[in-house]
Amino acid sequence: MSSRRNYLRLGGQLLGAAALGTATFRIFSPPAEDAEFIAQGRQFAWQINPDKCRNCGICETACVRKPSAVKALNDQTKCSNCVVCYGHITSTKIDSDKIESEGERVCPVDAVKRKNFSGGVDGLFLYSQDPTLCIACGQCTKRCNHHGTQSMFLAIRPDLCLGCNECAIAVACPHDAIERIPREPVDDYRGDYWFDHTYLMGEGA
Repeated sequence: MSSRRNYLRLGGQLLGAAALGTATFRIFSPPAEDAEFIAQGRQFAWQINPDKCRNCGICETACVRKPSAVKALNDQTKCSNCVVCYGHITSTKIDSDKIESEGERVCPVDAVKRKNFSGGVDGLFLYSQDPTLCIACGQCTKRCNHHGTQSMFLAIRPDLCLGCNECAIAVACPHDAIERIPREPVDDYRGDYWFDHTYLMGEGA
């Protein structure tokens, strides 16, 4: 599982999107115990603690934004780029050349995309979640965490989050995984975690 340091780093990288001007989101007033950050001019936002998240699916239904501001991601630094991905199809006992045509998808909306980048059906593959399709059901992340390399995870998109003073997901989450964290400006919010889907799929720069 990700360390606390990586968790905070992830929050900074994702929330840095607003600093880059890619999107805007409303920041709520931080609680009194966070006064030390107020003095430093920092802002706060909601994020998912990967050490607590159990991919229960509450992020899909509890978020006031429809579809949810939570999206699934795949950390390519952890992904093994397997021919068969637990987060992509339900059965691993299938011929590699039949995965795209016959493989039963884990994601109910087919948001997990697969692209060959080694030139053969038994080579290396890139997996990413299309944010325009992802509904934050947690199916791909759950299977990846239980059976795979734990590279897939859920995160709150700062450009989609409404910045509610009381997060509906935080209230409903049975694992207390939604936390308020400081936002710190970063040079590149994609960093080691945020991989643009269109770039991975060869559709953009």
